[in-house]
Amino acid sequence: MNFAQFRYFSIFFLIALLLGVSSCTSSRPSLEKKNAYEGQSICSVALLPFINGSRFEQGNLIMQRIFAAELSRIAGIEVASEGDVQNIYQELRIYPNQLPGIEQIRVLGSRLDVQLVISGRITEMEEKMGDNYVNPVLHVTLQVYDAKSGKTMWATYHGREGADYRKVMHFGLVNTVTQLSRIMSDEIIEEWFAEGMKQCGK
Repeated sequence: MNFAQFRYFSIFFLIALLLGVSSCTSSRPSLEKKNAYEGQSICSVALLPFINGSRFEQGNLIMQRIFAAELSRIAGIEVASEGDVQNIYQELRIYPNQLPGIEQIRVLGSRLDVQLVISGRITEMEEKMGDNYVNPVLHVTLQVYDAKSGKTMWATYHGREGADYRKVMHFGLVNTVTQLSRIMSDEIIEEWFAEGMKQCGK
């Protein structure tokens, strides 16, 4: 191999390495299984009002609505109406920033006729200024409950930032919390099915 060939190979290798590092995500959702789900494939869920532990205004609503949309889009799951969940919260006198107990989850599941109940907490959400770009940050914890028993099945934590998905020369940059919420929702849902959650109709 002469010098010109070596230089060409080196440049090609460096570009390939940068593309691989910058476009691949290195952090997967952390999932803890607590109880087994005894039902069939998952076709219906209810999302409880997500709790906002960040300073980002309405960060909980952003993540909750995007997660609901992605559940319906990716997995074909029917998600209970946000309004119906809020009505039952009022009837059971559950505050929006309060997690229901086991019996309350069972009532919610029965009234909404769903198989799973999912709660979420945003622990961090912000849009930081980087070098000539906005770098969104999101950390979220989700709890998945068996609607029939009220028991916690899985606990999932996921934390990422837009810079994790950066590509060479800023191509395909993730620079809003909305974009980041959608990508992370997809990653969480895919992880759930990879870990054994049964998709509707399968």
